[in-house]
Amino acid sequence: MRTRSQSRNQNRPQQQAPPVVVEPFNFEEPFDMAANGAGGAGPPPAGGGGLPVPDLRTMEELCQPSLDGRGGPIAPIAIQATTFGLKNDMIQQVQNSCPFRGPGDDANKHLDKFLHVTQSMKVNGVSDDALRLHLFLYSLQERAAEWFDRLPRNSINSFDQMAKIFLGKYFPPSMVTKLRNDITNFRQRPDESLFEAWERYKLSIDRCPNHNMLPVTQIDTFYNGLTLRHRDTINAAAGGTFMKRRPEECYDLIENMTAHHNDWDTSAQRNESSSSITSSNPEIASLKLQMEDQYCLLFFIIYFL
Repeated sequence: MRTRSQSRNQNRPQQQAPPVVVEPFNFEEPFDMAANGAGGAGPPPAGGGGLPVPDLRTMEELCQPSLDGRGGPIAPIAIQATTFGLKNDMIQQVQNSCPFRGPGDDANKHLDKFLHVTQSMKVNGVSDDALRLHLFLYSLQERAAEWFDRLPRNSINSFDQMAKIFLGKYFPPSMVTKLRNDITNFRQRPDESLFEAWERYKLSIDRCPNHNMLPVTQIDTFYNGLTLRHRDTINAAAGGTFMKRRPEECYDLIENMTAHHNDWDTSAQRNESSSSITSSNPEIASLKLQMEDQYCLLFFIIYFL
């Protein structure tokens, strides 16, 4: 027996399910999980900027070197000259007068000499800063030139910036500390004349321009670093006590004594005489050194009085 509901369902036409459309997969378009996942498919972004452009270059093209990153560390500098080119004589003068090769060379001396050489070089419409900046790279050779070429492109805009980068590389704080210690810990060597000790001490000061030592400290350090024999010689030349003189007088006194070292205190004369005498009798060698000091003092008194 059929019920009324069954008869009604039998007479109603059946509804068919909508057809499923399967779109072909595009290998060039990335699959977006956010748009095709739980959130459903969304419209593509406006303007078409969301899809990356495929790189169609071949392996040969990708392996070829690119011009990106080329151009050197010096950034373009605005100049007023319509045409600008470094003259060959300028480049040769810099290369011959102040070459810098890398570790072992004096970076401070190199900058001083470079500024001295280029101070007379002028080009109409080109500032001194721009001219020095373009000439500086020609003063670098060997390892220093390789270091300069590795600097980032367009990273240097002035000569002051170039000098700071250069000193940061070849005159770091550790070198300043070492040179300052060489000054404060100065000691005269046993086989070193007064002239040689004074020249070596001045060279240590000259190599460290930022030693921050007052002149009185420099003179005191040198005097206390001398051997007892040479301190007695300086005291006698000073007419009593060297430390009772003013710093300027002490400096001039040492300069005057060492200026005539060829007459009484060359290491060649001392080594030749000492080597022959010491081998025979140490007492005679000691007496010989005392005679040399007396001759030194006598020469100084006669010459300056």
